[in-house]
Order: sequence, then structure tokens, then C-alpha cells
Amino acid sequence: MKTIFISMAAALLAAGAHAANTSRQSAPKGPLIPAREWAMIRQIAVNYDLDEERTWLLAAIRRHENGRPGLEFGVGGPMDSGHPSHRYRDGYKSFYIQGMWAAGTVRKHYKGDLVEFGKRYNPPYPTQWSNGVSSLIRRLKSENGGKLPGAKPAKRKIEFP
Repeated sequence: MKTIFISMAAALLAAGAHAANTSRQSAPKGPLIPAREWAMIRQIAVNYDLDEERTWLLAAIRRHENGRPGLEFGVGGPMDSGHPSHRYRDGYKSFYIQGMWAAGTVRKHYKGDLVEFGKRYNPPYPTQWSNGVSSLIRRLKSENGGKLPGAKPAKRKIEFP
């Protein structure tokens, strides 16, 4: 009786694990960056005069850092560190502030060498960081057919209350 119970339990566990794996594999995945964030990234890139290569980089940084409100682009170290990029915890305002700091860093320091740029953006692990960002740039381009999504916006001032 004990053997039958153990065999049945093992079979149920195996069936449950298979069902969980199947549902994970078949579940549709969303885009790496949602359309709303792409629109904000494009606006920031235009305002900072980033070319297409640097816009892809900015988008990849967003996805790679993938931080919560206040750290969306990984700017400024730990939250509440006093860094000016941590002014807002509101997702909308924070995204723009973090994105603008990241765009300024890209504009000023990216010279075409991702590992060298990684030494500035993520000093402890520049090679790993640049490999991850490089992979994300390829994936983002593939996902979007090699074209930046959405229409290129006009420059505009972004203000917060």
C-alpha cells in the first residue's frame, strides 16, 4: 500500500511539473520594452540629440537595468543615496529623470566602444555589463525589425510640477 501511494504521489508531482513547464513554454511573451516606455525613450533620445545607435543603447540600458521607479536606468546607485536622479518615486517622472541622466551619460561618454562605456556606466563589471547590453541591442533590433519603434517625436521640453 505504501509503495502504491508513493508511486501515485510521484506520478502526480511529475504530471504537475510537466504541466507547469508546458504552460511556461507556451505562454506568449510580451515585448522586451512596452510601447509606452519606447515612446518615452524616443522622446528622451530626441531631446538629447542621440542618433539611432545611441537610442538603441539607451533602450538596452533600460531593459538591462530594469529597475523599479527611481532606478529605471540604474542611475545613481542605491535609492536614497542623495543622487539627483532619485528625485521622484512616481513612475512617470522618475522614468524621465532616470532616462535623461542615462541619455546625458550616453551622449557624453559613449564613443562606440561598449566595454569602455561600461567602465563608466558599471565600473565593477564593465565586460559583463557590455555583453548583456550588446545582447539586448541585438534582441531589441530583432524584435522591432531593425527599426526604432514608433514615429520619431519632435523635441519638446519635459516639465514636472
